[in-house]
Formats: sequence, structure tokens, C-alpha cells
Amino acid sequence: MNLPTLKGLLAPVLMTALGFGIGIGALYSWQYLNRPATVFEIETSAHFATTDKALILYSASWCEYCQKVKNYLDQHQVVFENRDIESADPAIQQLFQSLGATGIPQILIGNKVIRGADLEALEDELKKRQLL
Repeated sequence: MNLPTLKGLLAPVLMTALGFGIGIGALYSWQYLNRPATVFEIETSAHFATTDKALILYSASWCEYCQKVKNYLDQHQVVFENRDIESADPAIQQLFQSLGATGIPQILIGNKVIRGADLEALEDELKKRQLL
């Protein structure tokens, strides 16, 4: 096989690969830029009425994402109150339901709630409140 034939075969293959790469990059960029917000400002006074902790974590023992958040908080020595949403305490159940959340973990700091295990958002909020 001579060089001009090889170039003729490689050029379309490389152009196709480049096109796929650009397309996939554009798709991931679009998804990243249009991801749902994870941090919301809400009324949290009822949640903090019975604790002196600056952070409340609504979680469940079986939730791997909740464990990820707990590990992060423990690793950074952040004091928090863990509230298991599957506990028999109806007050915890009612407070969790008042968040309108459909999943866990739910992290409350001040007047903010972080939905999910968004450690970047958690770190930002902890730094704003000088807890980290």
C-alpha cells in the first residue's frame, strides 16, 4: 500500500473520529450547563429549632450517597446532626417531608438546602460559613 492510498483511507476515518469527539464534547457540555441546581434558599428555622448544630443531614443508613457526605463531613471534622428519614420519630419524618424532597441526602446549612451529594456545593457553603 502506497502513501497516497493510506492518506486517502485515513483522512475520512480521522475526520469521522473528530466529528464524533466534537459531538460528544458538545453533548456533555450542554448537559453540564443545563444541570438542575442543587442549592436552594429556603425557610429552615423549624429544622434548626431543636439543635445547636450548624448543619443537618437528612439521610438513610442504606444510602451510599449519604455515606459519601458523612465521610466528607467526618474527614473535615464538621459537626453535624444526622437525621435518619427512616427513623420512627414522626417529627423527623414531618420535617423531611416539609422540604418537598424526593431523594436523599438533603443537607441544610443556614437558610440553604443542598439536594444530593454535591460535595463541591457543600464545600462552598461550609467555607462561606467558616465551618471548613
